[in-house]
Amino acid sequence: MEYTELGRTGLRVSRIGLGAWQFTEAWGLTEYAKAREVVKRALEHRINFFDTAMVYGLGMSETFLGRALREAGAKRDEIVVSTKIPGEFLNPGDIYKAIEKSLKNLGFSYVDILLAHWPPCWHNFPTCEYARALEKASRARQGRLPRPKRLPRRTHRGVSTLPGKARCTGAAAALQPG
Repeated sequence: MEYTELGRTGLRVSRIGLGAWQFTEAWGLTEYAKAREVVKRALEHRINFFDTAMVYGLGMSETFLGRALREAGAKRDEIVVSTKIPGEFLNPGDIYKAIEKSLKNLGFSYVDILLAHWPPCWHNFPTCEYARALEKASRARQGRLPRPKRLPRRTHRGVSTLPGKARCTGAAAALQPG
């Protein structure tokens, strides 16, 4: 397997990752044993980058992925796990709750990458507000702010789909495309 550094995060990831979106009733893989085999095969091929989202199967994907990684004996510091918060949970007051839910589903104490899955187009949460809330959560994990329980020290954040007209200032601007 070839590996590369993920942007400027310092994370070393396999060039091929496993997206766990298929571990849902919508895509048909709802039997845990089959999901576990998919994850096991990925690890056998030295894939270390895994992506999921709290909305995939209403948490089924995160639950299956985390359990399968643990049962396969994957060392947490040798894998990179990315998850996403959907737009309806990007109210700054809900972000920590969403993080806690994902951590519970995964059975992990931290995620390496936390993304806004899509903009909150139905709820009109301003981009700068949720970007700043994600930044604050990330800083808390890096030990710069008091940490809520179960939030890790190392997490990278971003936006997987950012509205083209959104403009932020300050540190939140780092989440915007060039």
